[in-house]
Amino acid sequence: MPAFSPTDPRHAGLYRLEAAASALYDSDDYALSMSQQTRDAWMRLHDAALKIRTNGHPHPLAGVALVTLASMDQLDGRNTDALRRSDEALVLLAPFADAYPIAWMQGRSVKGYAQMALGDVSGGAETLAQASRTMDGYVASLPPEGIDRDVHMLRSNIAFIHAQALMRLGRNAEAVVAQKACMDARIAAVGPNSADAIGAYYTYAQMLQRADRVEEAEHYARLAVDVATDHVDRKHPNYARALEALGLLLSRTGRRAESLDYLQRAIAIKRETVGTDSLYFHFALQNLGSVLLAMERYADAEPLFMEAERGFRALEGENSPQSARALAWAGAASLAEGHRDDAIDRLSKAISRVQAGSDKDRDIGQRAYPYLIAALIEAKRMDEAHSAAAAYARESAQLDNAPALPLALAAMVLARTNPGGGDIGESAHRLVAVVRADAAVNNDGELNEEQRLALDIALGTAAEIQDGELALNAMAIMAASRIAHANRLVAQRLVEDPALAGRVRTLQDFGRVLERADRDVLKALAVDSGVAEARDRHAAAAADVAAEQSAIARDFPRWAEARGVEHPDLPALRRDLGRNEAYLAIMPAFSGVYMLAIRDTALRIERAGMSRADLIALVGRLRDTLSPEGFDGQAAYQLHEQILTPGIKSILAKTRSLRIVPTGAFASVPFAMLPQKPVTTARRDTPWLIRRFALTVQPGFLSAPAPTRQTAMKDQRFLGIGAPAFADAASMPATRAGGPFRSGNAATLSALPALPGSSAELHAVAARFGPERATLLTGADASEGALRRIDLTSYGIMLFATHGLVSGEMEGLTEPALLLSPGEGDDGLLTASEVATMRIGADWVILSACNTAAGETAQAPAYSGLAQAFRYAGAGALLVSHWPVRDDASAFVTLETVKGADRGLPRAVALQKAMLKLMQSGRPDAAQPYIWAPFILIGR
Repeated sequence: MPAFSPTDPRHAGLYRLEAAASALYDSDDYALSMSQQTRDAWMRLHDAALKIRTNGHPHPLAGVALVTLASMDQLDGRNTDALRRSDEALVLLAPFADAYPIAWMQGRSVKGYAQMALGDVSGGAETLAQASRTMDGYVASLPPEGIDRDVHMLRSNIAFIHAQALMRLGRNAEAVVAQKACMDARIAAVGPNSADAIGAYYTYAQMLQRADRVEEAEHYARLAVDVATDHVDRKHPNYARALEALGLLLSRTGRRAESLDYLQRAIAIKRETVGTDSLYFHFALQNLGSVLLAMERYADAEPLFMEAERGFRALEGENSPQSARALAWAGAASLAEGHRDDAIDRLSKAISRVQAGSDKDRDIGQRAYPYLIAALIEAKRMDEAHSAAAAYARESAQLDNAPALPLALAAMVLARTNPGGGDIGESAHRLVAVVRADAAVNNDGELNEEQRLALDIALGTAAEIQDGELALNAMAIMAASRIAHANRLVAQRLVEDPALAGRVRTLQDFGRVLERADRDVLKALAVDSGVAEARDRHAAAAADVAAEQSAIARDFPRWAEARGVEHPDLPALRRDLGRNEAYLAIMPAFSGVYMLAIRDTALRIERAGMSRADLIALVGRLRDTLSPEGFDGQAAYQLHEQILTPGIKSILAKTRSLRIVPTGAFASVPFAMLPQKPVTTARRDTPWLIRRFALTVQPGFLSAPAPTRQTAMKDQRFLGIGAPAFADAASMPATRAGGPFRSGNAATLSALPALPGSSAELHAVAARFGPERATLLTGADASEGALRRIDLTSYGIMLFATHGLVSGEMEGLTEPALLLSPGEGDDGLLTASEVATMRIGADWVILSACNTAAGETAQAPAYSGLAQAFRYAGAGALLVSHWPVRDDASAFVTLETVKGADRGLPRAVALQKAMLKLMQSGRPDAAQPYIWAPFILIGR
């Protein structure tokens, strides 16, 4: 039998039909290339080739024609036709695969894609793996000069689809390898600086991020942006997509504030280049809105979602699934902003649009229902809430491999809205346990909006049935999330230890098993079958997680503290309380704010009367109006009344000391200055909260027994650092690479005012210890180099008396810092990240500087900056300030607090007395809260 030749002159008629069809398909006119005219041309080739027999088979051009038709079906979204035609094509091409290798591999590519689209992801992955192996062998058989652009592009496309299939199967490590092959082939086809290469870079970055290879992911995402800005016209779609991809990567790795600039620039470019009548533009709005939603910037997110909703509806019709999704997110933002009626209207409309569309959009209803139910419960429209809860539960039960959280949330809201009652507490405890398990496998430590809503509903239930354990567990998750986010860079640095990294991966694996066990229990309860077996598996999985968490906390306690993984224990917390001492936790959840008061024999959980949004606005009013001349007395009193409700006051009636656990915006509240009665002006006898309670602030619920008496100061060594020597701009050293300044220079530091009281403050405190036990680093000696040369573990008390700087306060400053003296190789800035690498043995660190309680950025929660860094470095308690402090007031409070502690007073009481003494001191404006109220004691 003669060998087959694809150029056999006897088949010249077929070749002419192929050339005519190819000319139409390769047209620059996309509409023509995908037209019926083009389809007809390929069908003519197919029909003609079927009639010609070669080596006992129809001519392979019949298969080539079907491959192209299958590709057109795929592009048109007709995947059933694409699968049928590709199967037929592969049968026709099989005897001639060596003669038509490109068509053969393209047919497998189309088949694999169609299998995936129709739900057979495993089958699609295997088909694409075969295509990839064939392609690799084909390329290896060719000389380098014989591999043309089309071969590289096909190889890239096959690898891309294969990577997507592997990702959907959860085989992320294999997906990364496939995506790398896609990127390499794309670069070989079009070069490293082309627009197509940019897409390959950011897609590879996304795959690396899914595989938890975050540093590599960021490298390639930034490479995409660099190539785009250096080599590609900003009008090309991949220019804006590169910015957007980097922004989304940063947001998904806990750096949401940094991500905003990239996402906003992408939207501006899209608005300028493609206009607003484009799905491409409205997806960008939705992406930015989603990041703002996660950052709890609901007022900023809401208009973006509404603009996207209008755009999707205009382009896709009234029942557009994307418009429903955007409207659902806008409804969620409305609920968080306290606009309950708007939320109900928007969420109801979103669900109606989904129900009018296809079942494949059920996930949108899954997102909308929880917010709608919560809004209806708040509105006390319980019949409607129950109907929505029943629908949510039915849809959740019908989902294949539904995550545990929606199943638990559906069971919770169904019980909560059931007129016949039921065990609300059990379902609420189960919901909180599922959120905790979810958080255990989340690397950046932050809760998403669905988790915050779930905890809000659980806290509302706790308040309704007065379940203190439930409230404590829910609040502990929220507090731990803030701690983990604040310490994320520290935790990441620790996980570079291979031993710890392996343990963390094991914990995450156990967490995923527990998540599946949670889901199985909830499914079993829903169908009332196999409950006992599912519970046994759940108990075993929970035990594995608890044991591994305990083991890591024992072996790597610093990582455990940085991640906030400890579980609170109510009896232990009560045992740790001192005489006449209590806990008061204030937690903003999703739409509500909750307070939990815990005393030795009683507790109370309540929801504030005002919404979360209104209370946060009240906090903003108070902080914005604080000045040496006065403050908003009405806002301060309203906060007092909302937090210390009659029920909370009843628990605290005999209490003299409070351990306050605030999160979110409430971490920036100066609780000492909340008045117990309405006030208009500050007086020496104003009944501030500090007159009623000695106050300590704790970031979380870690047990920390109140000492009956602190270690006497006479038995401790003291280190004082401050009163630095400010250099002239010309003499200041250049900032080191990777330092706190990313732009500008350190010369601006010379413009900061001198601190004449700092030296006197340091010497006065040192005098309390005596020359043998006190070390002072002042003037030029107050430098980073001097600190590095000292064994800091030998000092029991440390005092920094200098300027404190917040990230962004000076040009290019990217993290909080204390100002020291510049020296050889030092820039004069002791940053939070540098503090975190220190090893401190001090039981007490005093930061007598400005803004030392502030967050790492202006938007970050308080205590996430210098204070958290010192705590992580080993400090016990810290004395810090909420806002810029007057030099003489800082020295006064510091010295008086140290004197009180030296007399044996608990530190919180010593600070309380120092603040009260400052009010009565007769110093200028000393009665004003702006002068005496910024100081807070942070304890463990």
